[in-house]
Amino acid sequence: MRTITILDPTSAARPGAHPIPGPVETLQGKVVAILNNRWKSMDLVAERFEAALRRDHGVADVLQRVIPISAAAPAALLDEVAARAAVAVVGLAN
Repeated sequence: MRTITILDPTSAARPGAHPIPGPVETLQGKVVAILNNRWKSMDLVAERFEAALRRDHGVADVLQRVIPISAAAPAALLDEVAARAAVAVVGLAN
């Protein structure tokens, strides 16, 4: 009889890590942040995404912010997004 070994690639959460929040049930009336790192087509994607959020999902506001290319967003910007937005979208749009 042969045996199959199943490997689990997941790892345990790091000590002190925050749990991942669950999905947002609705975007209606919420503030959404779009963090744009200015990769090739992200300006266009962000513009169209904002229009769709306003038209189709009834968001209260969309905060578009520019972040550095290939670098972490500044802590102050992340604090602003955390304080003001229910959801954040970060994209490359390559």
